[in-house]
Amino acid sequence: MKLFRFIFHFCVLFLITFTFACHEHTGSKIPERNNGKAWFADKSTRSGFKKMDEQFHNANSLESLEDYHKQADQILSIINEILSSCTMTGQGHEELHKYVNLLLEEVHIMKGKDITLAKKAKSDLIEKITKYSLYFE
Repeated sequence: MKLFRFIFHFCVLFLITFTFACHEHTGSKIPERNNGKAWFADKSTRSGFKKMDEQFHNANSLESLEDYHKQADQILSIINEILSSCTMTGQGHEELHKYVNLLLEEVHIMKGKDITLAKKAKSDLIEKITKYSLYFE
C-alpha cells in the first residue's frame, strides 16, 4: 500500500511539474480560442472533461478537508488520464495545457490545510470546468 501511495504521489508530482513546465513554455495563463472558435479536442480529452463535470458539478458546504483532498486526487487522476491518452497536437494542444494549468492551481489549493481556501478552490474549479466548452469542442 505504501508503494502504491509513493507511486501515485510521484505521478501527481510529475504531472504537476510537466504541466507547469508546459505553461511556462506557452506563455499566457488563459487559453486562447481558435480565431474566436473552440479548439477541436480529441475523444479522450472530451470524455475526461465530461467525467470531471459529472463528478464535480456542485459544491457541498458540509465537506471536510479530507473530502477536498480526495476530490483533488480524483481530479488529478482524471487529468492524468487525459494527458496520457491525448493525441492533440499543435496550438490546440498548447491551449489544452494552459487550461489544465488553471485547474491544477485550484487542485493544489484543495490539497492544502485550510478548509476555507479548499472550499473556495473547489467552487472555482467547478466554474473553470464548466467553461471547458468555451475553449474546446
